[in-house]
Amino acid sequence: MTNSQKQTSPIVVWCYGLGLILLWLAIPGQNMNQYLQKEQQQYARSLGEENGTWIIRTGQRFYTKTVFESGFQGFLLKHTTPDRKMGEGLATTIEFFQGVVRNFLTLLQQLFYRIALLIACFPYWGIVLLAAILDGWLIRKIRYHDFHYTSPLQNLWSRRLCRWIPGLFLYLVMIPWSFPVWLFPVMAWLTTLSLGWWTANWQKRV
Repeated sequence: MTNSQKQTSPIVVWCYGLGLILLWLAIPGQNMNQYLQKEQQQYARSLGEENGTWIIRTGQRFYTKTVFESGFQGFLLKHTTPDRKMGEGLATTIEFFQGVVRNFLTLLQQLFYRIALLIACFPYWGIVLLAAILDGWLIRKIRYHDFHYTSPLQNLWSRRLCRWIPGLFLYLVMIPWSFPVWLFPVMAWLTTLSLGWWTANWQKRV
């Protein structure tokens, strides 16, 4: 593998993007709650009141079990709360990190809401996932036993799509901005199609 290929690896790009997101949370005056509230309003408006309530309740349950009850939230807030005995400069620094921690916790809350959204949409794109992989596997079995060959070009592009589309999908799930609700199920659907294409174009071994 060449150096250029290593530099354009989806994992490297995803890690850089995650680093930028964490830096963005540290911008003074940044408030993640406004993005979270906008996205919560979209759930009820786009999917109906009942579905929106279920997504928010389920996401909040995930957050409570994973972050709150585990003590992770309390640990972060405890160590970023200024003490009266601290000097003014140190207290200001601690308050800055407390703002970053609160934004980070809000980002985790938004992440769990999006996971709940994907679970709610799973009966739709999950069927496509199973059908796409099964279809790709059957196509490959047919090609394996007849005189058809797997195109190296199709194999190359299917592998690239399977590297970049799921990576982009995970990246979008992590981005703190509010997005249209339909974007995440559509990205999950594109991920399933790329997996099916990759399965159909696995290179045959003689």
